[in-house]
Amino acid sequence: MGSLSTAGVNDPSSPSILGLAQNILSAAQDITKYLQVNKLPEPSFSLESQDPPHDHPEYRRLHASLKANLEDLQLLIDGPRKWLRAFCCTGYDLGALQVALDFDFFQHVPAHGDIAVEDLANKAGLDVDRTSRIIRQLRTYRIFEELQPRRVSHSPSSLVIQQDEQLRAVVHYSLDEMLKAAADCNVSLKANPHEAHQNLNPFVTRHGVGIFEFYQKDPEKARRFAKAMAGLRKMDSHLDFLLKDGFNWSALKGTVVDVGGGNGHISKSLAQIYPDLDFIVQDSNADMLAEGKESLTQDLAPRVQYMHHSFFDPQPVKNAAAFLIRQCTHNWADKDVVTIFKAFVPGLENSSPETPLLINDIIIPEPGTWPRHQERNVRQVDMVMLVNCGAKQRTKAEFEQLLKQADERYEIKNVFDDGPLGLLEVYLRR
Repeated sequence: MGSLSTAGVNDPSSPSILGLAQNILSAAQDITKYLQVNKLPEPSFSLESQDPPHDHPEYRRLHASLKANLEDLQLLIDGPRKWLRAFCCTGYDLGALQVALDFDFFQHVPAHGDIAVEDLANKAGLDVDRTSRIIRQLRTYRIFEELQPRRVSHSPSSLVIQQDEQLRAVVHYSLDEMLKAAADCNVSLKANPHEAHQNLNPFVTRHGVGIFEFYQKDPEKARRFAKAMAGLRKMDSHLDFLLKDGFNWSALKGTVVDVGGGNGHISKSLAQIYPDLDFIVQDSNADMLAEGKESLTQDLAPRVQYMHHSFFDPQPVKNAAAFLIRQCTHNWADKDVVTIFKAFVPGLENSSPETPLLINDIIIPEPGTWPRHQERNVRQVDMVMLVNCGAKQRTKAEFEQLLKQADERYEIKNVFDDGPLGLLEVYLRR
C-alpha cells in the first residue's frame, strides 16, 4: 500500500480532503475548549439543548473557521454535479416546510411526547399519506423526529419553531410571500432588465403590488410580518456590536437623531449605555412610533422622544450631536437613496461641523475578502432587497458615489466593515 499523501494539506488555495479534515478537527477542539473554559453547554440534539453563544465574538470567530472548512469539505467530497442536484431541489424541501406551517404541524405535535401520524393528519385536516411524507422529509433535516414508527415528536428545531412565535413568523413569511416572489425573478428581470425600484421588482411581479402596499391590504400578514421583523432583530442582536463598539459614542454630547428608527429599539439600547446622550426617534409609521413610546421605561422616557418624520423630507432637527440611519437605505433604489442623503443636509448644516451622519447597514465586501459562507450571508440579503424592494446592499464605493450625488461636500471619514453589519462615519465638509 502506498502512503497517504498530505499534499495540499496546508495550502488554502488548493484544499485537500485531509487538510480540510484536519482543520475541522482543530476548529472543533478550539470550540469545545472555549465552551468548557467559559462554562457554556455544548450543543446537542436533545430537546434541552441551548443555542450556541453567537453573541460571543470569539465563538463567532471559531464558528466561522469551522463552518468554512465543513462547507469546503462537503463540496469537495460531493463534487459539483451531486452538489448542484441537491441544491436545486431545496425548493421542494421548503415546500414541505411551508405545508407544515400552513397546516399547524408544529402546534399539533406536543411539546414533550409524541402523536400518531394519523392523529396529526386529522388535527391538521390533511390526508395521512401526505402528512407522513412531509414529516419524513423534514426529519431528514432534523425537523421533527419519528423515534417510534408512525409516532411524531419534536426535534430541537421543530420545538423552537413551536415555542418562538417570532421565529415561526420569520420562517413562515419567508416561504409564503418572499420565496414565491423570488421564483419570479427571471420573469421580472426579463420584463424590466434595466430598471428596478419599490414598484418594479419580483415581489410586484408575483403579488401585484409593492411590499408596503401588500401589507397595508392584508392586516393578518402585516401582523405576521411585524412579528417576523421583531424576531429577526432578536436573532441578529449580535450584529449591533459595530454600531455600539466601532464608533466612539462617549465623545458625543447632546441629542442623537435616529432617522427611520421604527419603535426606537436601537436608541433605547444606546440610551441605556450612554446616560449623557438624548435621542429623537423619527419614523413615518405612526404605529411604530406609538409602540415605541408605550414601551419606554420610566428612566428612559425623559431622554427618548418620538417624532413623525419621513426621511425623504428635509431634516428639521438642528444642533444634533449625530444623525443615525440604520438598515433603511437597503430598502430603496439608488435615486431614492440620493434623496434620503439630500434630506440630511439641512440638519447637518444647522449642526456642528463635527456632527456625523452614521450609516449603519451592510457594506458589501469585495469578492474573496471574507470567507465564502459569510460573504454569502450578506449577498443573500442583497438578493432579498433585489426581490422585495428593487433595491440593494452596497459597497463602500457605491455609498460614496450616492453621497457625492446628494452633496459634493459629503466625506466618509471612517469605515467599519469588519462585521456583517457595517458602519460609515460621514461628515458634511464646510
